[in-house]
Amino acid sequence: MSYRLTEVAALPNSPNEWLFLVHPLTAVDIVSAVLNPYTTARYKIENLDPKQRRNEVLEQLASGELVLFDTSGASPGIFRHRRAEPETLVSNLPPQLTRALNDHWSGTAGVGISAPVQSDSLAPAIEPAYQPSPAPPRPKRDPGFRTLDLNYRWPDGTGVAEAPYVVEGLNTYKEGHLDSEGKARVTGLKDPVVNVRFGQPAPAGELNILRRQLQVQLDGILKRERDDAARRQASTDKLPLAHNVGIHIAHGFVGLWDSAVGLISNNLTLLNLTHVGYYNRALQSAWAATRDGSDQAWVDTFKQQFDEANKQALVEALGFDPDAITREQLVEAYEVASLISADPESRDMIGRFAVDFAQAQDSTEISYFAGGMVLELVLAILMGAAAGASAASAAPRYLRKLAPLATALRNLAARLKITYQTRYHYNVKTDTVCESTCRPRPDGVQVETRNFRSRRLNVTTFEGAKAALVAARHRLIARGGYTPKYTQEELLILAREGLDNDHFIVRLVEEQHLDGHRQPSGSMNGTLGRLDGQNGQVRFWSTTLDQIEASDTCPRLIAQQLGVEYNPKATYKLAIIDREKAAKVADAETIIPTFNNIKAHIRNNVDGYADKDELLDKVMTPEYQATYEKLVEGMGSAEWESVDRRNAYLVRQGLDAVQLRQFETRFNIQTNTGANQHFLGNGLTKHTELSQDGKVVHGAMETLTVEKNPQTFHAMTNGGQGGPEAYVELIDLTPIDFGD
Repeated sequence: MSYRLTEVAALPNSPNEWLFLVHPLTAVDIVSAVLNPYTTARYKIENLDPKQRRNEVLEQLASGELVLFDTSGASPGIFRHRRAEPETLVSNLPPQLTRALNDHWSGTAGVGISAPVQSDSLAPAIEPAYQPSPAPPRPKRDPGFRTLDLNYRWPDGTGVAEAPYVVEGLNTYKEGHLDSEGKARVTGLKDPVVNVRFGQPAPAGELNILRRQLQVQLDGILKRERDDAARRQASTDKLPLAHNVGIHIAHGFVGLWDSAVGLISNNLTLLNLTHVGYYNRALQSAWAATRDGSDQAWVDTFKQQFDEANKQALVEALGFDPDAITREQLVEAYEVASLISADPESRDMIGRFAVDFAQAQDSTEISYFAGGMVLELVLAILMGAAAGASAASAAPRYLRKLAPLATALRNLAARLKITYQTRYHYNVKTDTVCESTCRPRPDGVQVETRNFRSRRLNVTTFEGAKAALVAARHRLIARGGYTPKYTQEELLILAREGLDNDHFIVRLVEEQHLDGHRQPSGSMNGTLGRLDGQNGQVRFWSTTLDQIEASDTCPRLIAQQLGVEYNPKATYKLAIIDREKAAKVADAETIIPTFNNIKAHIRNNVDGYADKDELLDKVMTPEYQATYEKLVEGMGSAEWESVDRRNAYLVRQGLDAVQLRQFETRFNIQTNTGANQHFLGNGLTKHTELSQDGKVVHGAMETLTVEKNPQTFHAMTNGGQGGPEAYVELIDLTPIDFGD
């Protein structure tokens, strides 16, 4: 493309040459790119001095003092139609340019075009209107009998059904809609050449206006969030934050969709991600398979792959009323996100907002990936707006704050869509066929797989652990409540992976147990668990520091996450235990108590079970666990204490000799490990607050530790002095009242 700058005072006299004027907003973008010293522009402005001051030229263009001509006529112009008339002039022009045009119109009113106009403009000369040649004489043709056949196709060759069109010449203006095959015959044309538009009009400057309108809303939300965050921070300044250390492994993609920031309901973090993954795959495959086809083709393909049952499960998992969200709305979210992601300016705007918004909630960990973040943000906004009041109880406060952005997002996406589906053709000869092909849709937004390991706590010192917990308390208060750190699926993965990446385990301890049973106050002669009188060992169940980070130092939240009873009248400590030192000093072994790990522990550590693999395999299964739980629920204290009473009870329940042996084996496993009738066998705890209506929600990956040489708290903490000899740090726990 070739451009030329002109002072507004030197506008050509012919209004038809004004059709090549570039809209000032677009002109600013073009000249800005040309004068940018860090990029190579694909534009050429013939009379632009590269030494001119960039800001000065841009200001003159924005004010209308300078104008830019596009000799190709392809750039967005200043008229809504290919007629340079006051009625077709766009409204968002600088006053200086508008006045100059009006002055020209008032000075040339009533003057027709009789010959090609000569000017300094690079625009091509305008041919005179068609007139019959006086010699040699030949019959005149009625100018109203010209025709033009239109044919508009998708890239795959199918017609763009019902698309609007406009055919415009100096003496002709026709508009209508194509038929179901994307075709139309336009009759009654009076010009030998016309301009044709397939699709919706694309007014000059409208896209920039829509971007700016969205930006204003985004900025308003950010300001309110930052003000709120400042007020929350002021209320928590008394909490000592030792130092802001890099406590997380910062790599990969932390999706705002179902991460700790929580743009969508916490429910997503509590459920399996199967439906979410299926939704992503169905969207991307349908979009890619029909990228060259019609809008309806991709919608139909998606519906074939993602039926109503899948939709119901996904929407319910996200915390919305399934009846409030349709599959069409799920489709819309992906289309809007893809259009915005394909537009660099819009994508960067949304991406910056997502990061800034998250930072307004929490400054300890932000990771950024533009495509996935755009989809997650758009999905959250559009679903929240669609669900309306029905999302109020399930969705967090963030979603309700973002829902008003839905209209601005839809308007911007609709205008971006026009850039793909609208085509202009200039100087088309009548009595011919004008054929055009719609641009293919942009590439679908790619949803990256979330790397939950970016949220793993990576500390190896007690100082780092304490700093992480202080930061977690700030984060917890700022968010206004507990947000799960890992999804249910991620917890299962962590349980299978083991403890190789966990330096610290933790134990929730009531302060009264620090001194031990009937020991002097302050003696710290207690142990991490109850001492077994027969073998002198100590056994206790707990979890890792990484797992309870989201509950910070609130004993109530930690107890709920671990599935243990919380006593509001008690004072609690959190014992942070260095696993490596505990293994050396206390001969401690820590495992994740899955069915298989418990079997291995019993086989290797309990007499009489080294060769009982078949029996252990039978009782350490989810199926037998359900049987065991039902039988145990009917036992009284006598059955617990006496083998004979227990066997008599089991016989009354219909158990035979083999089944009695199986039960006694499982009962001994509980006695030796603590794996009771509520044991899940997958290495996870049951969250007591979030598990409701018979549905188990896991709180954390749990651990089982056996110390063969147990130490007292006095020894573990080096007399409470810490230092290199200590392998346990005791942290004071303070409840947080969220008013719930």
